[in-house]
Amino acid sequence: MTAVVVTAPVTWLERLIQVRHGEWGRFLLAFAYFFFLLGGYFMLRPLRGTVASNNSDILHLLYTATFFIMLVIVPVFGWLVSRYRRSRFIPGIYLFFMTNLVYFIFTFDGDDTSLWVQRGFYVWLSVFNLFVVSVFWSFMADIFRPEQGQRLFGSIMAGGSLGAIAGPLLTASLVADFGSKGVMTASLACLAIATVLAVALGRRVSDETGGAQPEVIGGRILEGAAHVFKSKYLLLICLLMLSHNLVSTFLYNGLAVLVNDNLEGFAVRTEFFSWIDLAVQVLAFTFQFLITSRLVVALGMPRAAIIPPVLLAGGFVILGSSMGLVLFAAVQVAQRALNYGLLGPVKEMLFTVVDRETKYKSKNFIDTVVYRGSDVTASWLFKGFMTLGMSVGQAVWMYLPIMAIWSIGAWKLGRGYQALRAQLESDRKEG
Repeated sequence: MTAVVVTAPVTWLERLIQVRHGEWGRFLLAFAYFFFLLGGYFMLRPLRGTVASNNSDILHLLYTATFFIMLVIVPVFGWLVSRYRRSRFIPGIYLFFMTNLVYFIFTFDGDDTSLWVQRGFYVWLSVFNLFVVSVFWSFMADIFRPEQGQRLFGSIMAGGSLGAIAGPLLTASLVADFGSKGVMTASLACLAIATVLAVALGRRVSDETGGAQPEVIGGRILEGAAHVFKSKYLLLICLLMLSHNLVSTFLYNGLAVLVNDNLEGFAVRTEFFSWIDLAVQVLAFTFQFLITSRLVVALGMPRAAIIPPVLLAGGFVILGSSMGLVLFAAVQVAQRALNYGLLGPVKEMLFTVVDRETKYKSKNFIDTVVYRGSDVTASWLFKGFMTLGMSVGQAVWMYLPIMAIWSIGAWKLGRGYQALRAQLESDRKEG
């Protein structure tokens, strides 16, 4: 099911964000949907950052717990996708996580929160984030063609970045006066609005296609996971994710250690992480709204895909030469801005050239189990370096070979995307 493109862009706004006349309805709903979805999540993320710094000595165990919970949930998701239309399983998933959040509203209370509730919240939010965002982008890949994805996914992701900018700002302003309960309640309201918009977007797509409903995907529950290991293209996406997560988890864990050593107090740490999130999203929004789509079109997918590892390798060389909380935070900001602003849209574009079962089942397996599995690997690797007596500054140099592998894999993946897209367009013309 795809949108009908009527004319080329004619207004300055359409030229700026590359939206065409027949695409405005879907685009605006998708933009607002992602705004409230990430707005709700990023209100909670600074709380998770504070929990991470409070439990920096056992982060590797929290990552491991998250991974095993993913292993349990993925078959349940596969069962839902195999038996229900997306108009049912998408809002159902969001409502499930909203119910969980209500529990934390009543049990989470800043510095007075028990360590076990804090750790449960950390694991829950890590699961929540990956599932709801994965479902969103599976939906987008299902309703936009590859050519539309190249033009629109950067701008749609910019809607999420605006939400991610608003979220930390609201958290920073609410946490001192209303505490964690106030932050979580506001987040719950955002997620409720996102759910309503998801339903509205599904109905819009149905109306544009003459009331036709997408078929139930069907198939076996674990078929999507099995397909990953049979596809070189999907395995390259896994390599891309593993390489990135080895780097990003090092930066996340290293920053948690440095914050634990240099800052004290729940509110102070939460505010610090809020400002980091704000800086990340301002930079990411600039990429998404003005640069990413044009960059992919101008350079092609292979060249665009290798930009993040090349730039980060330079940042790690600088970081290894001079260590400090502010500099380390700046490199993490750069890494996350590149992730959200360039790597994220590119990764979602990669799924526009595969079939529906891959878009939902295989993609969800990659975005959750593979993602968190790579997090577990990365966190234990970081723990191993610290156990061996390395400082955070010394461990930096161990990640340069990883970024070299990342660059090679990203180039091959971009070439694979181009081949699949050419085949898809050829089949559409013949059909």
